[in-house]
Amino acid sequence: MKLADDFYKVVQETGGDTEFEYLISLNKEHFIYRAHFPGNPITPGVCIVQLCKELMERRVKKTLFLNKIANVKFLSVINPTIYGDIRVAFSKIIPAENGYRFSVVVYSGATQFAKLSLATAVQ
Repeated sequence: MKLADDFYKVVQETGGDTEFEYLISLNKEHFIYRAHFPGNPITPGVCIVQLCKELMERRVKKTLFLNKIANVKFLSVINPTIYGDIRVAFSKIIPAENGYRFSVVVYSGATQFAKLSLATAVQ
């Protein structure tokens, strides 16, 4: 399921080739939040992983397949009514055989929500 332009929208893109960042706006009215959880919406971890993959696809202009999650740490919950805009920072980008390895930090201000190390393959 593609989340871009429905679950979240890209507000801003900054950075260079080896490190870059997106400012995204979460759609607090999205149906996922009605189920997870009514009255206390929390962004599911799988959605965080998916949006990181989608943002990397946007950057490299290729369709990617997530083939390895080396490390994921969910540090704080993302409630879209509190944190409507969040930042997704990519670093340690290494072109790998037929794909990419990279690290991602999802945050807002001083609050870190997740740290991920992912590997993808070009589809």
